[in-house]
Amino acid sequence: MKDYLLETYVEEIPARCLNKAVKDLKTIAETELTKYKLHYEDIFTFGTPRRLTLYIKNLDENEPDAEEEIKGPPTSIAIGKNGEQLMPFKKFALSAGVHEKDIQVKKTSKGQYLFARKLIKGRKTEDILKIFSPWIIKSLKFPKTMHWDNKNIKFVRPIRSLLSLFGEDLIKFTYAGVETENSTYGLRINQLNKIKVKTPADYFKILKENYVILSFDERKNNVEKNAHALAKKINGTPLYSSDFLEEVVNLTEYPTPFLATIGKEEFSIPQCISIRVIEDHMKSFPCTDKNGKLLPYFIGVRNGCSDFIEIVKEGYEKVIKARMLDGKFFFEEGKKIPLQTLVSKLSGVIFLKELGTMKDKIDRLTALSDYISSKIGLNDSQKKALKQSAYLSKADLLTNVVREFPDLQGEIGGIYAQLQGEEPEVCEAIKEQYLPRFTDDELPKTLIGTYLSLVDKIDTLTGSFAIGIAVSGSKDPYGLRRIGNSIVQLLASIDMESFPIKELVQASIDLYKPKKEIESEKTLKDIIIFLRERSEGILKEKNIRYDIINAVTALSPDLTTTYQKRADILMNHINDEELASIVLANKRVNNILLSTDISSKTIDKKLLFEKEEEGLFDAIQNTRTKIESGLKQMNYEEIIKLLYSLSPVISKFFDKVLVMDNDEKIRKNRLAMLMNLKELFLQFADFSAIVVEKDKSV
Repeated sequence: MKDYLLETYVEEIPARCLNKAVKDLKTIAETELTKYKLHYEDIFTFGTPRRLTLYIKNLDENEPDAEEEIKGPPTSIAIGKNGEQLMPFKKFALSAGVHEKDIQVKKTSKGQYLFARKLIKGRKTEDILKIFSPWIIKSLKFPKTMHWDNKNIKFVRPIRSLLSLFGEDLIKFTYAGVETENSTYGLRINQLNKIKVKTPADYFKILKENYVILSFDERKNNVEKNAHALAKKINGTPLYSSDFLEEVVNLTEYPTPFLATIGKEEFSIPQCISIRVIEDHMKSFPCTDKNGKLLPYFIGVRNGCSDFIEIVKEGYEKVIKARMLDGKFFFEEGKKIPLQTLVSKLSGVIFLKELGTMKDKIDRLTALSDYISSKIGLNDSQKKALKQSAYLSKADLLTNVVREFPDLQGEIGGIYAQLQGEEPEVCEAIKEQYLPRFTDDELPKTLIGTYLSLVDKIDTLTGSFAIGIAVSGSKDPYGLRRIGNSIVQLLASIDMESFPIKELVQASIDLYKPKKEIESEKTLKDIIIFLRERSEGILKEKNIRYDIINAVTALSPDLTTTYQKRADILMNHINDEELASIVLANKRVNNILLSTDISSKTIDKKLLFEKEEEGLFDAIQNTRTKIESGLKQMNYEEIIKLLYSLSPVISKFFDKVLVMDNDEKIRKNRLAMLMNLKELFLQFADFSAIVVEKDKSV
């Protein structure tokens, strides 16, 4: 057994796609090796901005021999009546490469056929690697690729060197015009000369000595540990997200964090702009105090050792001064133009090609704000704030700050709105309109911000469905799944037992209809189904059982606000015998009602002859009032207890009362009572969708 090493040395790989490439490299290698039946101890993959490395430990030196069974022609044409070998017999033996005496006759479902068993000699691993290695490189997929010398070959960046060693042996092959060599390169800014590599084990030692840390986790730990230590010196904390940390780490092969300062004058701009300058332009970490306030320091990460770090620090400080002054200039210029003035200019900004301009969108948002305000009972002040925030929501798209830092849209608009004397509710709503941006992202903290975000996303979703933008499989070019998830999260955050989401979607469709031909009914249905699927996905991510997900999402989409709360209650009680009892009772009621065509829910008390059916009637009436009260207060724990209290009454009813009585009036009256019972349970969930143990009975 020998170790195998394949290094693809390239120009700078984009940081954000490096980790996925490393993961894909391992998956592809594992899959491909199974085809050759080569055994190995383990596979490791690594990536830096300049290289992708595959390391296979203790790989077999030869492919194992294999025996193959080859099916030939039927005996009816290969063997004569007297058992003589006919021409097809001989031709089969020749093509299979076996002696005629080694051919066997076997019976199959289609008759008797000739079969030959052939020994296939395993190839040398060296020969396999010459095929395997270029295939691995070719199989890697990236969001964007490029070609250079050979236009038929594309890769994320031009390949400049290939290292391929099996033990001490060089595996020779050529890919993209580059021939394999037994050499590599150290850190690019330190070492441009080739470094000989004798064995795969030597490779890792050589790179360490030449300032290359192959392991992402090692580089990441290095950056985090040193960044926190440096920030501690100024009583601060480095500010970064996991995605940004990954990006910074993957920009370096040998990261060395250092602390740098920001001048007070350049620092006198909104905190969000300073953070964007530090992160976007400097690829560095801002520092904050214990209250989250930005400090006039940042932590840069050099790609190299600490030699001459002071010179590097001075260079960073000069650059950030210029960048901060640019940010300050953009911000100050933006202050001079009222947001109201910018709104009219949005008619020159396209929203989506077939959905008009951003001004058209603003008009729809203000109309939807008016519509929903009256539906959910906002007071006059709230109505005014929602409409004004909708009107100003996209104005900052035309500011220089947002042009420079697109992810500050909304936040900058809120800051300008505040400076221009808008109400605090309006300013906060403008800042919060894009939240949540992804699953588990922060939600708007204000009521007006929540509704603005909701109508904005409903408008986008409706327009997309109206023009036939589809979500299928892994394809979602316009991020509709993300928008749908955000809508569900927003609804779940609203402290209301019900929200008229169907009516809001219909109102959105109606706003598009004057300008577009829309199948209104189909579009509404498709959007509601889509949102239900998003609800199911979010509940699944929160480890809710599939049957409980089905039980709550079977309810009206207007109850999306309470799906999570209802599901949590059911999960808490999933092992209760009482729950099993009412679930089985619901299934029994459903089965009875499915076999009938009764439609009336009216119960005639005069036709209640058995005390058990009278008891069920009284229980339904008394419980309905209490459940309706509990629903208004969203006291779902109390509702479960009320439903549990029906269990013994239902049991007595089914034990003593024959529902399908011969008398038609009595039968229909009892079926009507079961319909009332079913609807009572459906006010909380579709209990018949829940799976319980079959041996538990009502």
